[in-house]
Amino acid sequence: MPASLAAVTVWLLAVNAPPTDTDRVAFADYQRQLARAMAADDGPTPASVAAQGTCTLPGSRATAVATRDCTRCHAGHDASHSHPVDVDHETARYRARGSGPGLRPAAEVVRSGVYLADGKVTCLTCHDGDSPWKYRLAIPPAAKLRDPVHPGDPSTYDPALKRVSATRGLDATTARSVLPVGTEVSPTPLCKACHSFD
Repeated sequence: MPASLAAVTVWLLAVNAPPTDTDRVAFADYQRQLARAMAADDGPTPASVAAQGTCTLPGSRATAVATRDCTRCHAGHDASHSHPVDVDHETARYRARGSGPGLRPAAEVVRSGVYLADGKVTCLTCHDGDSPWKYRLAIPPAAKLRDPVHPGDPSTYDPALKRVSATRGLDATTARSVLPVGTEVSPTPLCKACHSFD
């Protein structure tokens, strides 16, 4: 079985499984690695890029790049702990049929403002160098923003402890002019652009 097909198969099986403690630890480790890679001294930091107001790195949507070009600088990317990339969306959608929540048609995904380079999920599907959000998330323009949830911090999800939301009622387009660059938002609207959880 080709490596990419094996990765898609493993991903499709994992998508329908509930997260385990191992999954949570692996994801937290991935986030720490990504943060270290982004803050490395040998390249622009998120703060310096935000101060410029635009991304100076390859990867803004004006310059489509291959995954290997992204991982050249973002060395903390570990494909075994991350969303699969370089996957044809329609092929994955076809293979996922009947196995639980599915994928939306590529045309619907693109219409929502999500980038599928040559019909594939790539790094630039979820990250945009010109995005104002933390981690340069590529939140679809009309998506309603949500605050991020941190499993170890009940104040991010417990209604009795939760603070007033800065993102309440804002869509991604409106929020660009209201919220400061680097605001952390939930990736859920981005995930739901491709994944249907109906």
